[in-house]
Amino acid sequence: MSSLSLFAYKALARSTTTSQTDPYPERPEGPLIWGVVHDEHSARALIHLVERLHHLRGPCTLLITYADKPPRVPDHKGQFCIQLPVDTGDMAQRFLEHWQPSVCLWFGGDLRPTLIAETKAAKIHMKLLSAEEHLLDQSVWRWLPSLARETMRAFDTVAAHDPIAQRSLLKMIGAQGNVEIQGMLQISVVPPVANESAFTEVSNDLNGRPVWLAANIQEGELKDVLNAHSDVIKINHRLALILVAASFPVSVEARRILKSQGWRVCHWEDGDPIEENTQVILVEEPEDMGLWFRIAPLSFLGSSLKPRYNGCDPYIPASLGSAIIYGPNVRHHTSSYSRLAAVGAARIVKDAAGLTMAIETLLASDQSALMAHAAWVAISEGAEATDAVIEDIQVQLDTLETP
Repeated sequence: MSSLSLFAYKALARSTTTSQTDPYPERPEGPLIWGVVHDEHSARALIHLVERLHHLRGPCTLLITYADKPPRVPDHKGQFCIQLPVDTGDMAQRFLEHWQPSVCLWFGGDLRPTLIAETKAAKIHMKLLSAEEHLLDQSVWRWLPSLARETMRAFDTVAAHDPIAQRSLLKMIGAQGNVEIQGMLQISVVPPVANESAFTEVSNDLNGRPVWLAANIQEGELKDVLNAHSDVIKINHRLALILVAASFPVSVEARRILKSQGWRVCHWEDGDPIEENTQVILVEEPEDMGLWFRIAPLSFLGSSLKPRYNGCDPYIPASLGSAIIYGPNVRHHTSSYSRLAAVGAARIVKDAAGLTMAIETLLASDQSALMAHAAWVAISEGAEATDAVIEDIQVQLDTLETP
């Protein structure tokens, strides 16, 4: 891929960018999947895809790259997360020579013409996945329109998120282009396991009682959670609360408050039984969350009612069949909560009064079951598209491994 447009773009890039001098970490041996992501959602879709690939054919390295802001993703062995190189020929070549990717998966758009051209020249298989119109609308195309066509044609396959993005891509590529509508790739998590004997024991002890879970609760949220439980329990006398603090110091404070307010408490780690009159089950070991998310049809995810804590990951309870309530302060996971809320799997509350109302409403109807089903659908969305991408990657890796 070489043209006057690309030459002009490279000249401009050299004059407006600064070089990166930090050394890259050492590249592990074996296949390396290079992904370019633009947000938390695309990063998690990439991670899920590579986890699936790992189970199918053994270890492979994942290189996650981003343009400006690093996505918040779980830290895994064999995974790197670094910023894209500035878009000059020298930096692109240095990047590719060091990492020697087996495959490039470019999510969404926000394209880098020089890096893409150098990747094509290195004969690395490239896929543009789930392209979105707003990420394809780059100012550079307006003064170098032919560069857009060349850049798009450098990809081996191109797929759009929706029909709007498909039209944009066809306009960029030209009449002979082939663009499928891919939708979103699947985002999934590996949920924490639940001991089956413990699950059966707790279920038997609760004996059909209604129950809700308040998880990852910070000290400033304790009173709001207990006030909400106190209000709802006046109507639903058999209701039990599973309370899981965000840290051990908060657990200590929870013990103090529960005792001072006269609650009937099962201290789970102390081996207390769950009795018919137990009002609160206090859990101090978050390692058991796989159990409690399965037990509770409705979960309030804390670290979200008050500023400062910025929320926790909603996909784990969603994957385990729990409807979700959350507060407004979830900055670190905004896209995840927004996606679940959009399909009716999560509901936002602004304060303690809203929390009380949400618990009353969702436990008094089948709404929590509908929300949990919506969460499962959202978690499963994109599975077919992900399968197709994995199949194509397998073909490419097989080709590279053939002598």
